Parts: sequence; structure tokens; C-alpha cells
Amino acid sequence: MESLNFKKIMRGYDPEEVDKAYAEIQNNLSEANASNRELRLQINSLREQNTELKNRLNSYEGMEKDLRDAMLSAQRIAGQVKDEADRAAQTLLENAKLEAETIFSETEKQAEQRVAELKEEEERALESLDQLKERISELTQQKDKLETVMEKALNQFEILRQTLEF
Repeated sequence: MESLNFKKIMRGYDPEEVDKAYAEIQNNLSEANASNRELRLQINSLREQNTELKNRLNSYEGMEKDLRDAMLSAQRIAGQVKDEADRAAQTLLENAKLEAETIFSETEKQAEQRVAELKEEEERALESLDQLKERISELTQQKDKLETVMEKALNQFEILRQTLEF
């Protein structure tokens, strides 16, 4: 902004120049206020997005825990089935022993298939989690940039305010 130098006329400064300068300052101040409001709206929007992403991240972390618990449960069940099959095989006749081995084999296949499915689900959840973390990082960078722009605007506003006080 240019410095305010007014022509001196008889009995003070030129009223037209003072009025023009005042109008220009008022216009600049209005623009700065509008920009400030817009930046605050953007910051609030980013905060809401950040909260939503945090909630989604928490949800995915809960899903990851559930998947791990399910894997452990599947492993325990597979172990229990194996133990039962071993005990049954020892007490039954040869035919019962063959039947128990068949059941054990099928159960083990199912457990392995379920473990493989759970691992795939875990990998997908981890990929989603990584994408969310990247998005959060991007949003944080955008927020930081907006805060910098906001600080600059506030500094300009302060300079303008100080200029108006003179």
C-alpha cells in the first residue's frame, strides 16, 4: 500500500484526497475480512474432514484387531480340532481312525482357507489404513499451508489496522 501523503490546502488537507484514501483503505479492509472469513471456513472444513478421517482410522484399527482376534481364534479352533481328532483316533477302531483323519484333514483345510482369507482381509485393511494415513498427511500439509496463509493475512490486517490508527 502506498503511503498516505495529502496535498495541503488552505485550512488542512485536501478533503477529496482524504476521502479517496479512506475509501481505498476501507475497500482493502473489506477484502481482507472476506478473505479471512473464507480461510476460516476452509480451516473448519479441513478440521471436520480430519475428524472424519480419524474416526475412519479408528474403525479400521478396530477391524484390524477383530481380524487378528479371529485369526487367533481360528488357530485355537484348529488346534482343538486336531487334539479331538487325535484322541478320537486313539480310541476308535481302524475305520474310526480313518474317519477321524478325514475330518481332521477337512477341518485343517478349512482353517487354512479361513486363515488365508483373514490374511487377505488384513492386507486390504492395512492398505486402506496406509491410504488414510497418506490422506491425513496431505490434509495436515494443507492445513499447515492454510494456517500460514491465514497468518500472513492476519499480519497484513494488523499492518492495515496500525496504518489506520495513524
